[in-house]
Amino acid sequence: MRDGFEALYRAHYEAVHRFVNRRLAGSADDIVASTFELAYRKLRNDHPHPVGWLIRTAANLVKTELRRQERERRALRDADLVLSAPGEGGDLDTLSSLLERMPRAHRQVLQLTYWDELSAAEAGVVLGCSEQAVWKRLSRAKAALRAAWPTETDLDGDREGAETYA
Repeated sequence: MRDGFEALYRAHYEAVHRFVNRRLAGSADDIVASTFELAYRKLRNDHPHPVGWLIRTAANLVKTELRRQERERRALRDADLVLSAPGEGGDLDTLSSLLERMPRAHRQVLQLTYWDELSAAEAGVVLGCSEQAVWKRLSRAKAALRAAWPTETDLDGDREGAETYA
């Protein structure tokens, strides 16, 4: 595509930019630049519909950027929860404390499925076990967490024995 790339760029830049800008107002220039960079490296000179190829590539890059932005939003939200002042978290402080004391296997399966939002099959790949094993581990971890969660009587001062794990 190196032959005639400048002509391709001049002919289709506005169309690609409009397409991206309608979907991502803030990051349009970066996505358009990445689209044309990929075109420079990969688009064949004899492609019958180069503008279609460019738009499709831009659409894929937009999807990737939207997923990245969503992960960033979730990370910031989670960081706000974790970094809240002590005492403000309430249940979050209790959960963090219990998770720190849980066996690593319980903590891992809970974090992969709830915090990282992986499916049981995906968590199984990470943990090196089957999907069914993940479900079983998750069930055990949740049971251990429920058993360790403080009850009203625990909050009145008698917490001994409340933090045992299966």
